[in-house]
Amino acid sequence: MTSREIIRALIEEKTCPDRMGVFEEFWQDTQAEWERQGLSPGVDLIEHFGHDFQPIQGSMFNTDPFLEEEELLEAGGETLIRVNGWGARMRVWKDRPGVPEHLSFDMQDEGIWRSRYREPLLQLDLDRFPDLDGLQANYAAAQVSDRFCYFYNILPTEIMRRSMGDIVMLEAMCLNPDWVHDLCSVVTDNLIDHLEYIFREVGLPDGVWMYEDMGYTQAPFFSPEMYREFLLPYHSKMGDFIHSYDLPFILHSCGRIRPLLPLIAQAGVDCLQAIEAKAGQSVMEMADALDNSMAFMGNIDIRAFESNDPRILEAEIIPKLETIRLNRIPYIFHSDHSIPRSVRFETYEYAMHLQRTYGRY
Repeated sequence: MTSREIIRALIEEKTCPDRMGVFEEFWQDTQAEWERQGLSPGVDLIEHFGHDFQPIQGSMFNTDPFLEEEELLEAGGETLIRVNGWGARMRVWKDRPGVPEHLSFDMQDEGIWRSRYREPLLQLDLDRFPDLDGLQANYAAAQVSDRFCYFYNILPTEIMRRSMGDIVMLEAMCLNPDWVHDLCSVVTDNLIDHLEYIFREVGLPDGVWMYEDMGYTQAPFFSPEMYREFLLPYHSKMGDFIHSYDLPFILHSCGRIRPLLPLIAQAGVDCLQAIEAKAGQSVMEMADALDNSMAFMGNIDIRAFESNDPRILEAEIIPKLETIRLNRIPYIFHSDHSIPRSVRFETYEYAMHLQRTYGRY
């Protein structure tokens, strides 16, 4: 079976082919560090490790109301400050990847949303695609490969955190629910309008992968009841849209989201990633809770990779893959987040050896 056929069996059919899938995401500076450790310069990591997925570069269009480039406000030392298309100020590292530090947000109330940021999101805007020709070329190249190729973007929680920040988002859910519903409705419709455009003008991918972090280490950002009220309608609308094209819906969400799992399944998610082990989550327990009606990707504790100790890696990977095999869980091998530069090249190669050895049904 090709990579595309294996992933379709796992994600669309929720069946187990001859082997588990495999994929990984890497921090931006990981490959450069590995090249210093002996990896040939410029190698395609997906090709090199035989991964089954291929992101279609250029498919993640800009979801901000205003599309101008982020403006450098301040530079000094190891960080710089930028303002995004929502007027939010973020501190980021200059020379290494990392999660931005939230500094301030222009959109502090519903009045600012309605007077400044709502209107630009009400229509299709082709400027959201900075290089349509490049996207079409990347799509064509991906389609001739045997990998499962996907478009990707973010969903309303990520957009709210980017536009108003965590505190205003959570306060608004309690104090101004109509604003949260209006914003989520507008941004979801905007996402669908632009996805529909590239489906029509570029082509259909094999699936759609959406990013939506919803958890701290110990608990979700919001209760299941609040998820049901504020996010489920819009995740379900996105799921229905994706499924209307007979495509699977893949969802990335970091943190402890186990309490939200039944509702995530209700929204139509076909595959959940990354299932952080660090947050006390288990792909085996989740699969059992849903009676194997969803595929899963991830749950290999990144701390085992970062130990760079083969024995620790074996203790993390082998029992999980054997349990997944015995229980015939539709599963794609992946870390429970992504691979940083602290993971040595030889460590990841050994992880791939273990996956090939034990990742068969």
